[in-house]
Amino acid sequence: MRKCYHTDTVTTPDHPRFWFANIVHRTRRDRALLVLQLIVVMLFAGTSTPIICCTSANEVKSAITIYCRENHTVLELGAELGDVSAHICRTIGPNGKAVLVDKKRKEVTTGRCKLRNREAFVKVESESNDHENAVTQNKEESGESSKPKEDCFIDRATVIELDELSEWNEKIFGPDTSSSSTPRPTQYNVIIMSIGAIIGHDLYMTMLSLADEILNCLPKEHQPLAMIVKSKKLYSLSRRLIHPHHLFDGTVKFPDDVQRSAEPYIIAGVKVGEYRKTIPFTVRKDDAILEVGCHFGRTTKILHDAGKYCIGVDIGPKIIKNAKKQYPEIPFAVGDAWKTMQLLKFKKTLMEDDEMGYDLVYADIGGLSGADGHLESLSLLDSLGYALEPRCIVIKSTCMRGLASKLKFFPDIYNKYQAVERDPSAKRAKR
Repeated sequence: MRKCYHTDTVTTPDHPRFWFANIVHRTRRDRALLVLQLIVVMLFAGTSTPIICCTSANEVKSAITIYCRENHTVLELGAELGDVSAHICRTIGPNGKAVLVDKKRKEVTTGRCKLRNREAFVKVESESNDHENAVTQNKEESGESSKPKEDCFIDRATVIELDELSEWNEKIFGPDTSSSSTPRPTQYNVIIMSIGAIIGHDLYMTMLSLADEILNCLPKEHQPLAMIVKSKKLYSLSRRLIHPHHLFDGTVKFPDDVQRSAEPYIIAGVKVGEYRKTIPFTVRKDDAILEVGCHFGRTTKILHDAGKYCIGVDIGPKIIKNAKKQYPEIPFAVGDAWKTMQLLKFKKTLMEDDEMGYDLVYADIGGLSGADGHLESLSLLDSLGYALEPRCIVIKSTCMRGLASKLKFFPDIYNKYQAVERDPSAKRAKR
């Protein structure tokens, strides 16, 4: 059972025009830095909506119970018109609205399609009514039970079928060209995304980029209460990704018994002070530590004194030469963070340590907070994790720190919800 619970959200400026107004009055260098900062801020402009990461249909249904209410308007992208879609419709009641979006599927009698119950959500075409009535009458005469009336959600559900997933924007948020008398919703209380079965894979950036695009289609004042995402990759990431402030204030307790793994815990911080402040929470006396992007070795020195040893690696030969001059007792080497085999060899050549991998990795690499920061940061973290198998990676990256605020591990949310439900005083405060 995980001992971590994430609570905060990313802070964004209320008036972005303030940034533009001040650019004009800066020097060329300051203007460039301010524009870069503005780009990073705008990437997280819609991050007030938490992403609730689930790994199964049952967890998605539990999340729906927590976040959805009667009369809510809910969007489900990747609807399979089965149990989850039915649970949405039951939860929001007859006065709610459910927009169920899925890719057109062939009628198949195996796999997920067996669980589809399209007739519960879509009104039967008039020309086929006689046939449907005849089938229903035959079922009743033969003693077969038909679908109960309460499992018919045509009054509250709108089903949109896509030829390709790329059509989602036009079909959901574009001009309404349908002949339906019910207007298309312009805002949603909760958005649910489960697209793994449609796209055939489950990758970090596919899920994150689509989630970001959907949220950016909605005005800031109409952001949903939550986005519930079914993704094993994001579920794993949300379990392991820790915001440093939660570590410092005691909201998160870094597990004492955590072992080295190809999927290590990740602490994402910004600025040197926050980066170094994590050391007492992560380092053990017998740790073999690696710092990639060590610069002049000041953090490497602190890590070296706290653990068994720390190897400092940087891509700049002059930087490493300077670091060796300042701290001759510490092992430094010129290397590339992406060349993980080279990083493994340093342990043998510099410290004569035959054990594979490192206990702890610190990474302070430029460019991981820019416009492509998510892609590069996640790629680097995966590369270091699978090759070095550390217990934890501490990375200095603004975008990863923002992601640590945004992603919510569903079991944490559920445990807190259950605690509130069991405590009458907490339940009254909640109301």
